[in-house]
Amino acid sequence: MTKKITRNAMRDQLTSLDEGTYNNYSKQIEDQFLRQVAATDASTIGLTISSFPEVDTWGIIKQLWSMGKNVAVPKCTPFDKSMIFYQIQNFDQLERVYMHLLEPNPLISKAITPQEIDILVVPGIVYSEKGYRIGYGGGYYDRFLMNYKGDTLSLAFDIQVVKYVEYDVFDIPVDKIITPNETFLCKQIRQKDE
Repeated sequence: MTKKITRNAMRDQLTSLDEGTYNNYSKQIEDQFLRQVAATDASTIGLTISSFPEVDTWGIIKQLWSMGKNVAVPKCTPFDKSMIFYQIQNFDQLERVYMHLLEPNPLISKAITPQEIDILVVPGIVYSEKGYRIGYGGGYYDRFLMNYKGDTLSLAFDIQVVKYVEYDVFDIPVDKIITPNETFLCKQIRQKDE
């Protein structure tokens, strides 16, 4: 199956989730994620502003603020598929951009370097247990990850994690995947297979 077919099939499955199930699963993922972040000395967490059917990050961001963590959100540049992260301290710093996405307004937000981000939450639509992922097709995170050296993880519903996804030699897998029912330690799974 090609990445495009796999991506579209999973999107269909995710959009069929009813509101109660979606909210319940998102809350379970949020709780697990926050417990893990609370156990680390990470001060700056990079993540996107979600839109359905992605795992909800709005509640996560509010909780990170209440924990005294810095939240960095990406602004994408379609021309060269690059991203710059900006620290946001409230949702009023967001603006609606192309494809109805919410991104930080750079005029009222502080830019954050990749080196300042302790944990990066990498979005995707399908993941393997080894941490390889099929993204949304833009390639923004693939480019960003080439120069990012911190911890990476993804938040996913159980159905999004499969045994294998097609990947290229230059694809950079995430270290960990958190689902409602399991945390996959992808880095360790990859090391076992080496």
